[in-house]
Amino acid sequence: MTTIRSLPILRITFLAGFILALLFALYTNRVWEDYYITFRSSKNLAMGNGLVYNVGDRLHTFTSPLGVLIPAVCSLVTGNSSDTAALWLFRGICAAAFGGAITLLVSLMRKLAWPTIATALLAVMLLTDAKSLDFTINGMETAFMLLFLAYALWAHLSPRPRQWQHLGAAWAGLMWTRPDSFIYVGLIAAGCWLFNQPERTGGDRRQQLLLFLKAGLLTTAIYSPWLIWAGWYYGTPIPHTIVAKAAMTQEGEALQEFLNGIWQLPYMIWKGATAAEGSFLPAYYMFPSWPSWSLPFGRILGIIASMLWLIPRLRLESRAASFAYFVAISYLSFVPYFPFPWYLPVTTLLAWVALAGAVGQLWQSNSSSLRWIVGVGSVGVIFGGLLLTVAASRQAKAQQMYVEDGNRRLIGEWLKEHSKPGDTVFMEPLGYIGYFSELKTYDWPGMSSREVTEATKQVGNNWGELITLLRPDWLVLRAGGPQDLPRFAPHLEGKYYERMRDFDRRSDIEKLDIEGRDLLLFDSHFVVYRRRNAMSLFFRGQIFDPESYTAPLGVNRVPYDEKEVAFAHAPSSFTFRQYPGISKLTGEFGFLESAWMGSKKTAGAVFEIVQIREDKSTTLLFSKTLRPAQNLEHRAVQSFNIDIPTIPHSKLHFTIRPAHPLDNAFNYTFWHEIKAESFSTTIAHQEGAVTSIDSDATNGFATMEEEGQEVLFAHAPSRLDFLVPDGATLVTGKIGLLQRAYTGSGNTDGVRFIIESVDPDGQRTVLLNRLLQPYTVSTDQGAHDFYAVLPIQAGFKLILRTEPRDSSRLDYTWSYWKDLRFEHR
Repeated sequence: MTTIRSLPILRITFLAGFILALLFALYTNRVWEDYYITFRSSKNLAMGNGLVYNVGDRLHTFTSPLGVLIPAVCSLVTGNSSDTAALWLFRGICAAAFGGAITLLVSLMRKLAWPTIATALLAVMLLTDAKSLDFTINGMETAFMLLFLAYALWAHLSPRPRQWQHLGAAWAGLMWTRPDSFIYVGLIAAGCWLFNQPERTGGDRRQQLLLFLKAGLLTTAIYSPWLIWAGWYYGTPIPHTIVAKAAMTQEGEALQEFLNGIWQLPYMIWKGATAAEGSFLPAYYMFPSWPSWSLPFGRILGIIASMLWLIPRLRLESRAASFAYFVAISYLSFVPYFPFPWYLPVTTLLAWVALAGAVGQLWQSNSSSLRWIVGVGSVGVIFGGLLLTVAASRQAKAQQMYVEDGNRRLIGEWLKEHSKPGDTVFMEPLGYIGYFSELKTYDWPGMSSREVTEATKQVGNNWGELITLLRPDWLVLRAGGPQDLPRFAPHLEGKYYERMRDFDRRSDIEKLDIEGRDLLLFDSHFVVYRRRNAMSLFFRGQIFDPESYTAPLGVNRVPYDEKEVAFAHAPSSFTFRQYPGISKLTGEFGFLESAWMGSKKTAGAVFEIVQIREDKSTTLLFSKTLRPAQNLEHRAVQSFNIDIPTIPHSKLHFTIRPAHPLDNAFNYTFWHEIKAESFSTTIAHQEGAVTSIDSDATNGFATMEEEGQEVLFAHAPSRLDFLVPDGATLVTGKIGLLQRAYTGSGNTDGVRFIIESVDPDGQRTVLLNRLLQPYTVSTDQGAHDFYAVLPIQAGFKLILRTEPRDSSRLDYTWSYWKDLRFEHR
């Protein structure tokens, strides 16, 4: 068979790789999770904040120097104004690297006189490999790994005066791409040395060792500036991503598994106990609903590729690539805690160099029947690979639409909107959520957080223990499975963390007819939890955190007197919004026992609750001084029950200050169970008070004093709903506006009082409609009697409403009801 000689083939190969990668990007719009982990550091660098994930925290949170620096340049070129433009610029660079990698291999095989069928098989299988296309355009550094790996193979097998320079540059490129590349550098060099063919490598084994030494020195010269700079800047050249992942693996166990597995690798591959089939299958192929033939397809190819190095008559490039694949797959299968799919395009390249080389030698035999088998087998493999790639592209497009953009990005944006500066979030999928939330992240296993890796040393890998120790403000967890809060830490749910929102795309994904759908379902449903503040306000079934607080020594939940109290060493203060409807506050407060039990004791503290109005004026609602060291009664848990004036836009300020201004030692003070209540509205009746079934008011209802008597106050508009008791024929009472609404600065425009009956069919009848304008009509001042005749039929509802005369003027519409009563006449 004629060899590939024409230069246009190389141009076509490059363009094919470049265009196919960009077409994959256009179709899927794929952006991998880890890209946003790295790009957060890239963008911080481009914006002048340093090469850091969290501004001000010098932590090495990325793995690839090229993978973080090139996106930083792309962002800088776009003026840091468009993440999308920066991504597409990076995609273009990666697509060119991908095309260049395959072009280098085709050029090498042309020089080595491979038959056309072998070169075509190698090129087609790499050009159409789903993982390689995906990780070329989704923001990962994979294309550079493929480019420099191809360059290293080319340099090993291209003897010339400057061979060591090419080899050293290729090795340096690999190290700049990913620091674990020394594994592939060493494996390919070892394979070329073990199976050396001097006519192909340019020297015997001794000369090869000298070549490696010179190339290694050049690699060190090119790569060491990064190591020196990273060591100075971060305090260590070792990426924290490696530190975090290493904590997941026990060194001794991993080594033992590697030694046990490598010698029985073919058997382990067939059992499905390795990552070998992943070299030929789409990413995360282990999630069900891929074709039944795909696993045998990948495993058979994996077994063959891993064993070819044992065949003595096989050509050097095939044996060296097979040997490198054999050891690399053993490493990825048995050492890391999981063989992530972005590691596998490198082994895919090695496997296809070995397999295609073997196909080329078989093709060059004189047996026509063997050629026929090789040809049909090659066509079948290409066809199977294309089917998987088409299916994988459909899966990637759906995953981007429903999981990444349609769920995880939305979670990050929601957190940004609902969190406050300084909040922290714990999650496993760091990329989208971390980038778009802009929060300080406690990710698992701690790639962006030294706090997580330090906590792991203390309490291990149990998420419940980690969350308890780290106390993140937010949790983002996969719902329903072992990674959801009720499963791994039920004691934290509800009491310490409240379920805020579900992000659920299951119903959309279950309608899809695509291969690998279960991978999307795995990431289809997340729950966001928020940590309950140690000091919280309970009102109408909800928990509200303070809008602001000052506690120099922090706020913590601590057990005391069979309760969990909000401990805050005095001085401290907490400010809550006075939510509409709040009319009463109850709660407990006091000192921890340790404040008076020792030889040194507290001098006491003053507990106060103050209402702060919009104009900054204040009203002291509650104040009590406790001196438990002197007064035994003050050692018990104290309680309060106070009424709250209904004044719009007010705040409730809880403060504890030392009783002696110069002595705040041992002021171990706390609040507990702060609850707000809304006013209960009733109408008197001979058989007992009738309570409203529904109510609504601009700022809630409250009891207030008017001319020495209690009235039911509501800032109009307001509404009260009651069920009319059987036999009642009249509703009577008084209506009016507070004097302050029309005296002094008060200039109310008036309020209309309306009473309606509603029959069981929803038909409304107005029973009373009266307008009071006390500011302009003096006779409308004070309280005014009313009565309304009720329908005789049973089952009626009564609605009492107040409305401003002018809906655009709500100032001083301070209306009230008084002496409400159902009567029988």
